Amino acid sequence: MAKVLISSVGVGNKREGGYQTATYEYNGKRKSTPFVSKALVEFLGIERLFLLGTRGSIWDSVYAEFGGKDEEIELALWDKKERNSIDEEDLRIVQNQIDKFLGSVGSKCFLIEYGINEEELWKNFGIYLKILDHLNKGDEVYIDITHSFRSLALFGLVMTQFGHTIKEKNFKIAGILYGMFEYKHHNDGITPIVDLKILYDLIEWMKAIENLTQYGNADKIAELLSGDREFEEERKIFNNFSLSLRMANLASIKKNINSLDKKLKIIQNSSNPIISLLSDEVIDFIERLNKEKLSDFQLAIAEWFCEHKHYALGYVALVESIVTKVCERKGYAVDEKEARDRAKREISQINKSLYYDIYKSANKIRNDICHQIGKRETSLLTDANNLERYIQRTKEVFDRLERG
Repeated sequence: MAKVLISSVGVGNKREGGYQTATYEYNGKRKSTPFVSKALVEFLGIERLFLLGTRGSIWDSVYAEFGGKDEEIELALWDKKERNSIDEEDLRIVQNQIDKFLGSVGSKCFLIEYGINEEELWKNFGIYLKILDHLNKGDEVYIDITHSFRSLALFGLVMTQFGHTIKEKNFKIAGILYGMFEYKHHNDGITPIVDLKILYDLIEWMKAIENLTQYGNADKIAELLSGDREFEEERKIFNNFSLSLRMANLASIKKNINSLDKKLKIIQNSSNPIISLLSDEVIDFIERLNKEKLSDFQLAIAEWFCEHKHYALGYVALVESIVTKVCERKGYAVDEKEARDRAKREISQINKSLYYDIYKSANKIRNDICHQIGKRETSLLTDANNLERYIQRTKEVFDRLERG
């Protein structure tokens, strides 16, 4: 586990021989240097630096600024930079010097293209994927977007998403940092380093909300709440909700929905602006499923399953909602097998049940699904399409019963 900085270096100002020296400020600390990466190394206690640049970037200045004293090496790097011919061996010299400066090993320098067409952009993204190979579990990663091409800032964000989602790399984005050089004229010559991690956090929260509202997966929300003591109880409820859904335990899902409904005001009034901004989406999802009667909840979640193409679970929930409704109206225990079997027998009496036709058709499909019986490969599309129709007819019956 290490503190890692991903930064970039451009060609600088040709007339001035590189970057201008700036006095950078971060969290009350100041450092005067041409390279914001050097300031961040000292401010953050960076142990590994991953530096990207083109063959024409000012690698000679990087070598000197990070403690390189050999003038012949610096001159050779300058000459090759001027001829746009920096190569991998030159980068090894620079990264070895960076390691010496940091007092650790593992820093890397990478050559990138200018990114002026799709081919070069793909090559640059490939470089960022190589960086992923050097990140380890538990690493704290800071991304500096101050210098070089603006496309690299976007690549940095995409890389983190790709690393977490596709590569399943368990590193932590600790900061997305930008040296606001333009602001120094309004700040007594001091260049503030601004942390833009809020943008990354917002993306993570949007993914979490989508996972919940589209797939019923609350794991990401629970993960994002894990570092906030204010929401410790809510985190546990979201975890239990995901587990209940995976186990298709409708009673447990309802219990967790009811528990979350009682916590809505806490979520809505969070001091975290991102949570409060996105809370409406969570609230709408919870309130949609928060029904007083178990039968109404089961029908509501059957409809949600259908909308999100979880057809098997939709049929299970639909059939159970009909059985539960009969138990509720007859005063039978909704959670006892004998009572539910009695309700099923009553439903199955032709011409004596409002549910007979719906229950007969939906329950056959439900049994075929649960027991994997019948030759259903030719009826998959029909079964999927019919689920919505069965749900709507059941809703009509429920409404009719409520009206007396």
